[in-house]
Amino acid sequence: MRVLRRWFVLAAAILIAPMARADDLAPFKIGISAPVVTIFPVWMAQAAGLDAKEGLKVESISMEGGSRGVQVLLSGEIQAMHVGLAPVIQANKQGADLRLVTSTANTIPITLYASPTIKTAAELKGKIVGISTFGSETDVAVSIALQRLGLKRDDVIVSQIGGSSQRFGALIAGRIDAAPLLEPTITAAKEKGFTPLLDLAAANTPWIFDGVVVIDGYLKQHRDALIHFVRAYIAGAYLALSDVDKAKALIAQKYKTNDPTVIDATYNDFKRLMPHDAAPSVAGAENVIAQLQAIGLAVGSKNVNDYLDPSIIEGLKKSGYLDEMAKAYPLKQ
Repeated sequence: MRVLRRWFVLAAAILIAPMARADDLAPFKIGISAPVVTIFPVWMAQAAGLDAKEGLKVESISMEGGSRGVQVLLSGEIQAMHVGLAPVIQANKQGADLRLVTSTANTIPITLYASPTIKTAAELKGKIVGISTFGSETDVAVSIALQRLGLKRDDVIVSQIGGSSQRFGALIAGRIDAAPLLEPTITAAKEKGFTPLLDLAAANTPWIFDGVVVIDGYLKQHRDALIHFVRAYIAGAYLALSDVDKAKALIAQKYKTNDPTVIDATYNDFKRLMPHDAAPSVAGAENVIAQLQAIGLAVGSKNVNDYLDPSIIEGLKKSGYLDEMAKAYPLKQ
């Protein structure tokens, strides 16, 4: 009877423990600029319960634009924002104190597409180009693209539309004439015969297009919570890179598509872009600063250390966590 009683106590503890842990999960809200493949580590960590293993209940909230999301981050409504470096530099110039702690894209994964009736850059003059929001990565990308196409920003009408899917929808409806697109809308645009005017991704230009950004004060005061979030985030990236079927199933779910061409292209883009250590590129940061100046945007500090904080990634490397992930989730070649 004594042994049986112990067994019941142990069984009850096993049954109750997961519920108690769920109740104890710390809330962590992260904004995303748009539902694009560069935020895939967040999605995968949520889908696989990796955040919960780190003691967090993570909620991802769509902000429909990086610059808008930065403002919400500064208001304290969310703990982190998934956004590129360009809005961070512009926000810090206005007095913010933001730091980018991870990166999922150290290059620009954008192609500028136009309606099928537009075949050349010259034909874009006077036309409407859609972006997410002013000051966002897509806004900066459009300025860079126009410059490389021999056009000025004043040659077109730049309009705030929303995320990549919203911009593509506006292109299809004829409400805009061109837009910077990311996967999976790049593949969809190809299939529908839209005109690729400039592929910024092909140049593999150093950049920091998307990553986790926090207020420096939060980084200092809640470092432990952020470390746990980044651990789950990296685990999510490794899981997605190692388990192709699971990753593609999540892509199909998130983008509500069964088109294998779109799913494959989206996954391959993630695989191409994702740094295995999730570390932001110093060369990318330097180029963002230089390009912002080149297109006529003023920057404050030119010191990358005023925008990047790689200390969490470096700490996880030293602790052997990345080696653990590589063993737990062997990467596919």
